[in-house]
Amino acid sequence: MRGVLPLLPALLIACGQPGERSSTDVRSGEVVPLDRLLGDWYDMQDSGRTTVLEHWERGSDGMPVGVGYVLSGRDTVFIEHLGIVLRNDTLHYAVSIGRDGGEAVLFKLIHDRDSLVFSDPQHDMPQRIVYIPQGNDAWHTIVSGTNKGVTRTAHYHFKRVTAAPPTP
Repeated sequence: MRGVLPLLPALLIACGQPGERSSTDVRSGEVVPLDRLLGDWYDMQDSGRTTVLEHWERGSDGMPVGVGYVLSGRDTVFIEHLGIVLRNDTLHYAVSIGRDGGEAVLFKLIHDRDSLVFSDPQHDMPQRIVYIPQGNDAWHTIVSGTNKGVTRTAHYHFKRVTAAPPTP
């Protein structure tokens, strides 16, 4: 599942019932609202040669579902299916890799104040995903973990797409 690292930021999730909170800026100690993830997000990487994109919408059950992908120029080099799912009364970030998906990996929501923190200590890489709101229209996402004794951390700086995302 090492392929999850390049794009996990899609993954921005929150706690609570859908539609229960507004998408206002998050203040210290406040629950990050689930609706804040909905929409289109992008991050330019590699001096503009690579674009990470995510599209989130409300699924039929009211929970966010989406797709994340990485473009190198105009070529799609990575794709994943995303969703927020409720298992045993706990919210999880679910991700499956590839065009047709596959078995999803679940990251348990362990913190939802000021930021969203998801964890799966048993996963090969990553084990931790953190989404930190940056105003109303941006996220700083940190994906980290240790695999075979090597610790890795990736940072993403997502901005809301208000028009067509910039092209590399």
